[in-house]
Amino acid sequence: MKPEEVNQSPEEAGEIRQQEQPKPKRSPVRKIDIFRAWCKGCGICVAFCPREVLAIDEAGYPYVKDLDACTGCGWCEIRCPDFAITVERRRKRREIGREDEKKASQRIPDAGE
Repeated sequence: MKPEEVNQSPEEAGEIRQQEQPKPKRSPVRKIDIFRAWCKGCGICVAFCPREVLAIDEAGYPYVKDLDACTGCGWCEIRCPDFAITVERRRKRREIGREDEKKASQRIPDAGE
């Protein structure tokens, strides 16, 4: 070790590197709707949720406990025998742009054009 290296701080010596904190990922799901009028409270949605996003309330009906943990797999929506749950996923900006292009290409011209 060289004498000038002895007096260096760990940061100067490159021994300690600051780690950047990763940005928290946004849930791919915008919202989960549970239609209580259609729900019979069977709990299948809660049982199949791999991330424990759903829970059962005191009345025996499911509710969204932690939307941020939802991966958007759709198991709750697929398995619900009463079609009482819908999972609305976020759309990516690319998808929104493609939809706008598709609408523009399908536009019917006015009689004056």
